[in-house]
Amino acid sequence: MTEETIRQAEKALIKQDPVLGKLIKGQKLGPLTPRSDYFHALASSIISQQISTYAARAIFARFQTATKLKPAKFLALAPEDIKAIGLSGQKTKYIGDLAQHFITDPNVYNHLERRTDEQVIEELTEIKGIGKWTAQMFLIFTLGRPDVFAPEDRGLQLGLMKLYGLDVLPPKAELELMADKWQPYRSVASLHLWHSLNQ
Repeated sequence: MTEETIRQAEKALIKQDPVLGKLIKGQKLGPLTPRSDYFHALASSIISQQISTYAARAIFARFQTATKLKPAKFLALAPEDIKAIGLSGQKTKYIGDLAQHFITDPNVYNHLERRTDEQVIEELTEIKGIGKWTAQMFLIFTLGRPDVFAPEDRGLQLGLMKLYGLDVLPPKAELELMADKWQPYRSVASLHLWHSLNQ
C-alpha cells in the first residue's frame, strides 16, 4: 500500500468510525512496501505462528542467516543447524514442504497477485502449516491488500479491546461485525490497531 492509499484510507476511516479516527489522528503510519519474495514472506509467517513478535524476529534472523532465504539451502540444513535456528519439529516440516514447492516450481505462486483475496486464502491454505491467519497476513503484508481483517489475530483482539475499552474479548463473529464498518479499508484499520499496542 502506498502512502497515498494509506492517507486516503485514513480519511475515510476517520469519518466512518470516530473512535478509531481519534486513534488514527494520534498515530503515523508509513507506506507498506509489498514483498516480492514469496518464500521469504510465507516462511516468515510460519515462523511467527503462536510465538511472540520478539521471538519470531530472533528465529527468523537466524533462519535468514543460515539459508540466505533459499529453499534448497533450507532443505540441505543438518538437524543441528535447524536446532540452532530454534525451529520446532512441526515448523521444520512445514517450511520444508513449502521449500519443496518452490524448488519444484520457483514461480509456483507468482499468479497470486492476480487472484481475489478469497482465492489467495483458498490456495495458500492448501499448503501444510498455512492456515487462514497466515494467508491473511500474506494478503496484508506481501500483496498489500487494503481490506483484510483477521479476527483470530491476538494483536488485533487486544487492539480492539483497548480501542473500545472492553474488559472481555467478544466472540469472533462480533469482532468481524465491529470491523465491517471499516470496509473497504480494514487492513489500514488493522495496522493502526497493531501500532496502538506499542504506544
